[in-house]
Amino acid sequence: MARKFWVALHRYLGLAILVFLLVLSLTGSLLVFGPEIDAWLNPHLLRVAPSASPLGAQALTRRIEQSDPRLRVSLMPLGGLAGASFEVRVEPRIDAASGKPHALGFDRLYVDPGTGQILGGRQWGAWKSDRAHLIPFVDVLHRRLHLPGKWGMWVTGAVAIGWLLSSLLGAWLTLPRPGAWRQGFWRKWKPAWGIKRGASAARTTFDLHRSAGLWSLPFAVVLALSGVYFSLADEVFKPVVGWFSTVHQHPVRALPAVADPQRQPAFGIDEAVQRARAQLAAATQHYPPWYANHLGKQGVYRIAFKEPGMLERALSLRYEQIYIDDQTGALRARYGYHDATRGERFVIWQYPLHTGRVLGWWGRGAMLLAGLATCVLAATGLMVWRQRARSRAQAARV
Repeated sequence: MARKFWVALHRYLGLAILVFLLVLSLTGSLLVFGPEIDAWLNPHLLRVAPSASPLGAQALTRRIEQSDPRLRVSLMPLGGLAGASFEVRVEPRIDAASGKPHALGFDRLYVDPGTGQILGGRQWGAWKSDRAHLIPFVDVLHRRLHLPGKWGMWVTGAVAIGWLLSSLLGAWLTLPRPGAWRQGFWRKWKPAWGIKRGASAARTTFDLHRSAGLWSLPFAVVLALSGVYFSLADEVFKPVVGWFSTVHQHPVRALPAVADPQRQPAFGIDEAVQRARAQLAAATQHYPPWYANHLGKQGVYRIAFKEPGMLERALSLRYEQIYIDDQTGALRARYGYHDATRGERFVIWQYPLHTGRVLGWWGRGAMLLAGLATCVLAATGLMVWRQRARSRAQAARV
């Protein structure tokens, strides 16, 4: 009787998240190689001639802001791959006449770091019938299903939790019953990992669903757990990790707001990078600059540094963020891998694990296959349910 309950829970939990899981797995599979697909679709935005002497961050910022007084640069890359443009994040300034932010129609600009030429812009996640907005649209669909407010994060977080529970429960249900262990545990469990030859279509579908779930279980657990982090980090993930290790609040949320968020910094990005580097630990002094982010609300520069080859080579994921006061240059906070607690390092691992970048190209390929396997699981799960529902209906008519 108890087993029937767990089987029913696995079935209906899977049915409840099935459509969402299909959407998330399909979009996630596409996004594994999203940057490469995006560059192939939009070389006019993302490809430039390599430059031996790129302009400095401050010079690029000045050119961008002078080209359109309605905007300010909110995040500036400080380095990138040769032949790639800089993706610069921008936000609208306040219109003095209306007291409201200007309507820009874009939040990313693409700039040649060698010449300062603006190659174009796009609004991340907007639905437009052009190639430039395809991958950004898919990205937001994957992250929050284009639902308003926090609803998207709540729904995707709930789906991730449901997927984790359903996957673990499904694997447990394949285990031989204790009474059969005397005949050899592996001998009784081994058939669950394969597909019986010559079986009926219904049995083949069930075997495919069961075996695909077992073989992909490690990836499903990783993807579901990291999915909870991306959607419900503060609500669920970090509090649970906090049971085992200290997890401090991120500086972006912990730093207090300043009285005048519209005040201008007393110095530029280039000087901010120099001051921030002086605050790095000795073991991270060789890290190259990654990006500069001015947080007007808190009155700080966030300067990020990353280990060479981060997210490109296997097991390369370390970075440091230094927060300095935009008026005095004083250290306000730091966040990164070097001084992090075990819990905070576990949090930092979630993005490389979710994308497969923790193992370089091999990891990304594995996550692509895991996403496709999840599609197979969802489809075969629905087929098994329909077959059994039809069988029960026929039996009831007899």
